[in-house]
Amino acid sequence: MNETLDKLNKICGLARVTAKICIAFLIIGIFASIVMIGVVALYPDFLTDVFETGGTTVTNGLILATCVTAIFGGALGIVVLHYLDCLFTNIRDSNTPFTNKSVKYLETIARLLVIFTISVPAVSAIAAFAFSTDVVMEFSISALLVAGLVYVLSLIFKHGTSLQNESDAIL
Repeated sequence: MNETLDKLNKICGLARVTAKICIAFLIIGIFASIVMIGVVALYPDFLTDVFETGGTTVTNGLILATCVTAIFGGALGIVVLHYLDCLFTNIRDSNTPFTNKSVKYLETIARLLVIFTISVPAVSAIAAFAFSTDVVMEFSISALLVAGLVYVLSLIFKHGTSLQNESDAIL
């Protein structure tokens, strides 16, 4: 059992580092998107010639819509990764995954994934309309399934927490 707990703690440590690296990349992406919006706003002739890439016409409107979507999605991604980091920290510090905090973190992550899955394509569609472009991020049913899987995992953790509490009470 001790060996399993050691492995779990190592994996949680690695996952925390990975989450922090991903957060850093998302912050860089958000910053780059903000800079790009500034460039397009300050220099409307930034794209003097409309050009084609992969069958998509690239315009200032497309760049603005993409940047707005990236900023919104990146911000939500940072929040999800923050809660993942909290989950892994809690598991490592508690020496058990079966705590009420772990359950709450998993439930929150599941809710955030549903929000992310629905709202990012919606923001993309609104931005596309606002900036007169027809390129819209598609809704992902697989992301919704992942959210459902995380929620089911939270229920499993809830049951495990209950069993852990019963076991601790007996001892």
